[in-house]
Amino acid sequence: MQKTFGHVLTAHKGLGPGFDFLRIALAFSIVLAHSFLLTGNDAFFRSSPLWFAEYALVPMFFALSGFLIAGSAQRLSLKNFLLNRGLRIVPALAVDIVVCALIIGPLVTTVAVRDYFLGADFYRYFLNIIGWIHYSLPGVFEQNPTHRVNGALWTVPWEIFCYIIMSALMITSIIKSWQKLALLTGGFILSGLLVQSFGHLLPYRVNLVLSTLFVSRGAQLVFAFLLGILAYQLREFIPHKKSLFLACMAVCVLAMLILSSPSIESVPNRLLVVPALVYITVFVGLTPVPLPSVFHKGDYSYGVYLYHDPFLQILISLAPGLFLIPKTGALALYAIGMCAAMGIAVFSWHMIEKPILGMRKKFSFVAKARGVDENADITILPVEKPAKA
Repeated sequence: MQKTFGHVLTAHKGLGPGFDFLRIALAFSIVLAHSFLLTGNDAFFRSSPLWFAEYALVPMFFALSGFLIAGSAQRLSLKNFLLNRGLRIVPALAVDIVVCALIIGPLVTTVAVRDYFLGADFYRYFLNIIGWIHYSLPGVFEQNPTHRVNGALWTVPWEIFCYIIMSALMITSIIKSWQKLALLTGGFILSGLLVQSFGHLLPYRVNLVLSTLFVSRGAQLVFAFLLGILAYQLREFIPHKKSLFLACMAVCVLAMLILSSPSIESVPNRLLVVPALVYITVFVGLTPVPLPSVFHKGDYSYGVYLYHDPFLQILISLAPGLFLIPKTGALALYAIGMCAAMGIAVFSWHMIEKPILGMRKKFSFVAKARGVDENADITILPVEKPAKA
């Protein structure tokens, strides 16, 4: 019998053995990419094969998210699903925003402390907690090549948007029908193709809104998320084969060499490249990959992603002579910044995220499996087969 994604999930009681590795590997890779972008190496980064990191890494995170939460969306009520997602995402995000605004900002700002706390940007920065993204704090990192306090926050509104989409899929029961989701996903990418081709014929503001929803880099994340859900729905039919994995890798290598950075917002290539990225994501997530023991103690990937940008910016502002050396400065920044980000992520997991995760144990089998509460029921729910339309 041919091994499928569903067979692997069932064999591991619903938990992919490689997803922990994939999460931390993607987070570390994003920190490396940002080390180049924050140090003014944009031209080198985007003219070399490294540009593909911008194309691939965050969509893979969203594909991973779509695949993993599709299962919980089929088990949970809408209320518990939203509570589950909120408790996982918001607390660490809120801490990041508060720390940047109330601690990091006053320490590194170039304006008077009074002006800092009275500045409009200071108050607007707290809107990041609800997904209304603002990147600036008064006088903070103004001498750095990039002035954004935390550029990684750009994905937060799209993550919220994906949860809204998932809520709609649950309300309409589309989450239980792969045929309906396939039609929805096809309609989404077709809309992108039409808007990119004919949007210039529309009024400017209408084209701007439609391009944001269906063409932009954020739309690429939504497409990856929808394909991740579809991969979960079709898990009993999609083969878990190394030959398919290698074929998808070949597609990505060709895209890396043939395409260029501007293609990030080109819809046609998504038809081939993003599905390849989704297959790679799920395949690796369902494949046992050795992981250092330190990473078995918690899920540090979210903290690494969320906190790394401000600390890289701090390092650049403290030692620009070291970290702004072309190319090699970015590598030095990565080596030191990764250690700082990892340390903060470990603290965040054990002091913020893990205690909050304990509140989810009644309706999150992942929380139980991670041993958040020693007295929690660790029984893993069986993996369901895809429902028919």
